[in-house]
Amino acid sequence: MTPSAKSVPIFASDASRFVKEYYAALSKSDVAAVLLKFAESVSYSDRPRDHAFIEKDLRDYVTRWPVLNLKPEAVAVSPKDDGSTVITFDLIYSVANERNKKSLSGHSTNTWIVQRVRGEIQIVSQRELVHPNPVPAVEKTPRRQSHEDEEALSDEELKKQGDTQIEIPTAQSTSKPSVTPAAKSAPKNVAPSGFVIALDIGHSPLRGGAVSARGVFEYEFNRRLVAELFAQLQSLGFARSFVINPQGDEIRLPQRSAKANEQNADLLLAIHHDSVKDKYLKTWQTNGKTQKYCDDFHGYSIFISNKNVKAADSRLFATKLGQALLKAGFTPTLHHVDQENRPIIDKEKGIYTFDDLVVLKTAKMPAVLLECGVIVNRAEEEKLNSPAYRKLLIDAIVRAIQDFSSIGNRNN
Repeated sequence: MTPSAKSVPIFASDASRFVKEYYAALSKSDVAAVLLKFAESVSYSDRPRDHAFIEKDLRDYVTRWPVLNLKPEAVAVSPKDDGSTVITFDLIYSVANERNKKSLSGHSTNTWIVQRVRGEIQIVSQRELVHPNPVPAVEKTPRRQSHEDEEALSDEELKKQGDTQIEIPTAQSTSKPSVTPAAKSAPKNVAPSGFVIALDIGHSPLRGGAVSARGVFEYEFNRRLVAELFAQLQSLGFARSFVINPQGDEIRLPQRSAKANEQNADLLLAIHHDSVKDKYLKTWQTNGKTQKYCDDFHGYSIFISNKNVKAADSRLFATKLGQALLKAGFTPTLHHVDQENRPIIDKEKGIYTFDDLVVLKTAKMPAVLLECGVIVNRAEEEKLNSPAYRKLLIDAIVRAIQDFSSIGNRNN
């Protein structure tokens, strides 16, 4: 590589275009076009490989999966001292082979190192960590009341699991907020850079949560929305905010809040997507498969725990979140009252209590769980797959966070 080639920076827009071109060619099984994206010598899955090996691997892949749907997301770049650039991104994939009726879906985290060779970007290192969606198993035991019940454990169950190191707060829901949000009060304005939000991606790749009307696990919706929400928070100056489990590891529930506690977060927000009880589900055919759906319920819901040590502040943020969502045109769903006997404390704003949700009750800061929508509702699933719709949703969440942080609700 010439020094002049080294000096030409690779911007985020260049990297995003390069990645999209790569996967557009691969989706069309255009192996020759994909191969042009690689340098002569490449670290390919952590081993040095030449073009002959990479070409064979690519041709085997497109032969095994003739139908490819590959969508890269959240491309980021980081320049290196040697003139190369690290590109990181998520890839949403679904692949199929109609001949043997096999299909796979999921997402992967990707790290590429690229450099300019004669003015063109080329890959010198490519590494991928795949997170396949789990295949729904045939259920041998009755399901709990709702898919979110697996997120709940009694205090006794937590102790039996050995989680005695996790402090279970005993706060009462009648405790006073640490800051009174009166219009005439003098709030302690907290700069975004000093306010830390911990974002929790509900469920995991292997425990995917609810299944949408089109057969997609809830985790994929949660992960996508958290990634977009995190990017917007970062752009607005909430630089110390973080995602609790960005790689989708199989961590236990108390570990999620423990990570927020360790980093002294000021707010924990768990992102989920909703379903209904099994008896309300019907079946339909989509993409050649039988899936379950229910179009009778739609909307968001907000959950807090009275066992959270900052229960009153949790309710304060939940109220601001409900207000922001309503103002943006979203509506709450009330089906958790009838289907699960879940106590609702603000019907207008869709705020419920679920005291034994582990992530909420073991957090040492205000903590809220947001169900963004009902993904077994076919129309609502389509809306949640729309970037424009998610942008409206994320804008409302961010407004609530900005309002909450501005009144100085600090956990110290």
